[in-house]
Amino acid sequence: MILANSYCARAVASTKALLFVVFLLPSQGMANEGLDQEVEIIDGLIAISMADAIRTSCPAISARFIEAFIFLKSLESKALALGYDGSEIKEFINDANEKDRVLGLAQARLTTIGALPDQPATYCTVGLAEIQTGSTIGKLLKAK
Repeated sequence: MILANSYCARAVASTKALLFVVFLLPSQGMANEGLDQEVEIIDGLIAISMADAIRTSCPAISARFIEAFIFLKSLESKALALGYDGSEIKEFINDANEKDRVLGLAQARLTTIGALPDQPATYCTVGLAEIQTGSTIGKLLKAK
């Protein structure tokens, strides 16, 4: 009788653990907000856009393309972990309106931290400061 109870207790405990893990895992049903509502992913795309604007506006700064690629793939992995599938991700990144929205947000943030569109030297100042602080943006850039 004790053996049966011990077996049942282990089975119940295992089942509870399995159910706990299953309920913690994201599912397709959980990924219904839309990628445009995923703050961490949007912030990552904005950081990439900001770094790109800095490197194209400032001749003293270039991109760390491998770092940018790795960062972009990490955003893709996060989207997949949230339950989005490859076709949803592809559709999102190819959406022209979404690209314009992210670029607009990136430009607004750049302006807020001192990069002015009509003054390319300000992009250098901001870019070098981001590199110096080791921010997400700074990690995607390098001084020439």
